[in-house]
Amino acid sequence: MTHTREVLEKLGDIAARLSEVESAARSFAISGKQSHLSPFYTAAEAVPPQVDELKLLLRDDPGQLRSVASIEPVIARHLKVMKDMVELGDKNLFRGYGQRNLTDEGNNLMEQIRAAFSTMDKEQRARLDQEQTTVAAKAARVTMISWAGSLLSGLLVLACGACALLAMHGRGKAEEKLGRLLGSMPDALVIVNTEGKIVGTNAHTGKLFGYSDRELQGESMALLVPERFRKTQRQYYTAFFSPRGGRVLETTMELCGLHKDGREFPIEVSTKPLAAEKGLVVTSAIRDITERKQVEQQVSKLNKELERHAMELENAYKELESFSYSVSHDLRSPLQNIDNFSRILMEDYANQLDAEGLDYVQRLRGSCQHMEDIIDALLALSNMMRKELLVDQLDLTALANAVAADLKQKTPDRLVDWVIAEGLTAEGDAQLLRVVLENLFGNAWKFTANRARARIEFGALPQSNGARTYFVRDDGAGFDMAHAGNLFKPFKRLHDQSEFRGTGIGLATVQRVIHRHRGKIWAEGAVNHGATFCFTLTGEAGESNGQNYHSAKPK
Repeated sequence: MTHTREVLEKLGDIAARLSEVESAARSFAISGKQSHLSPFYTAAEAVPPQVDELKLLLRDDPGQLRSVASIEPVIARHLKVMKDMVELGDKNLFRGYGQRNLTDEGNNLMEQIRAAFSTMDKEQRARLDQEQTTVAAKAARVTMISWAGSLLSGLLVLACGACALLAMHGRGKAEEKLGRLLGSMPDALVIVNTEGKIVGTNAHTGKLFGYSDRELQGESMALLVPERFRKTQRQYYTAFFSPRGGRVLETTMELCGLHKDGREFPIEVSTKPLAAEKGLVVTSAIRDITERKQVEQQVSKLNKELERHAMELENAYKELESFSYSVSHDLRSPLQNIDNFSRILMEDYANQLDAEGLDYVQRLRGSCQHMEDIIDALLALSNMMRKELLVDQLDLTALANAVAADLKQKTPDRLVDWVIAEGLTAEGDAQLLRVVLENLFGNAWKFTANRARARIEFGALPQSNGARTYFVRDDGAGFDMAHAGNLFKPFKRLHDQSEFRGTGIGLATVQRVIHRHRGKIWAEGAVNHGATFCFTLTGEAGESNGQNYHSAKPK
């Protein structure tokens, strides 16, 4: 079962990597942004080794191995097409003549890969269902054997105790003590002779079935089960007295018990033969398993609900993947056409347009670029939700200094005092927490742009429970706390686009990353008096997972 899950995970990993390759390649070819190259090469280099790992997992499955072998050249061709797209984009030739051919071929290859992976996925899931059914059946048998062993062990101890009492104290005293011992048993006990007649019971039998000991003496065991089970029960007891083929030593079965008032209830009967002075008798320990059956039904119901939720989650991930694919391809295609034609207007027809017309075209291209940024942000948000969380001990101070250095390099002439706490450590996913700092620092950098000299601070404060609250504080434009509820909602911006450019996705991405680390995030601010964003990170037990330090200016 674990092996099948590994195959399914590997199929999902390869499909996700191919989607990342295609998305990054198209993004770079269209926008020319160097930031798309690193994700492209990382994903492209990861695909061939993952295919080799998949083949290794399927080495004992010739059918699935053939499927991988048949689709492997298609995957290689797809990677080649995406590489060609990147090379044309690097030479600014993609929009000129390679766009249509490479786009169409890439789409066709990806559809072939998806179809092949979908078929393999269905076969593996069918196998997983079969393996789970087999495991469940084995577990049920083990549980039954355990119950039977416990009951029969109790009966064996009881029989040995009875023999010891008879031998030590004589028949009268032994029978008296045996009666008390039988009365203390938690289960009903019925003794049946070779004629199938009841010759002995304990007090619990009367409580369970509603009959007195006198009413049961000499009656058939059939009295205690509904009509539809009596034939099975007769055969069950007959087998213990049959001389042919050897007698049955012990057995356990589930039946329906019949109370004196006509009420039916589930019972478990553990039966064992016992040699007595007047011949062989069969002892049956009968237990009311109503509560166990109720628990089993509840467990079954919960398992079905869990399967339904798992299916819903799987469908949601597939829809998310489909959405990402649509955003990456279907939305970019008309957008790049608009951008291409507007560029042609700027380059070839500029002398036929007045200043106002040129301004309109320039605004059109600016809107296309803004939409391109939104698409990139949506894809990044989608990837954040799908990425596996790789938790490790990391140096938050070093990470913060690296992000701050990147911002200073982009606009070196700005005067910004960075105050980053020394020695901050945490447990988390380094890549995802870098995204958090990039967005929070990026916002602080953006919203302090109008200040002659700005201050951005990153540190951590202790909480009363020993955990920490990290914070990013700036002295920029701030925001109205009346609208704080919209801060982390996608596309809900508190500042006009003409004042501060943005996609409206950054803080939504930050919130999702913090939630994946089982932390919380909130913000405080005032208009023209800056903003402070606070967040927490929790370990497995919700406890602090690092150390606290005061903020200090870097050396």
